[in-house]
Amino acid sequence: GSNLTVNSDDTWVYLSTDGAVARDSGYATTGGVARDQDGNWIVGFNRFLGVCSPFEAEVWGILDGILILFNKGYRRIIIMTDNLKVAQILTDMDLEDSGITVLRRTHRILQSERGWMIKHIPRNHNLVANRLAKLSFS
Repeated sequence: GSNLTVNSDDTWVYLSTDGAVARDSGYATTGGVARDQDGNWIVGFNRFLGVCSPFEAEVWGILDGILILFNKGYRRIIIMTDNLKVAQILTDMDLEDSGITVLRRTHRILQSERGWMIKHIPRNHNLVANRLAKLSFS
């Protein structure tokens, strides 16, 4: 059914992501959910990352999400994160010297694509992504 994505080029989709790090082990997971403009579920995902920082876990969630959506033919993505630092860093286009590999990769992909924006949202608006991230622990 690739004909389902006929109009996906000009459709905005909303990507909500979240990372979670277990306090005891330091193990991180990430998860997210993508919805269309009407709020219909497109895809949900989650992944176990191993040991990494909460910041990196958040960025991994965004990277996973945009790659999954690009793969499905979506090109216009509104990335919603409750992490202000992540939102600021990805909006700021001066990142080439970042020591964080996942950040550089995400940045490179976003630079090559024009159809995206990042919105910082309050934590309590991000509960679904939050739950998906934590699912990988179970």
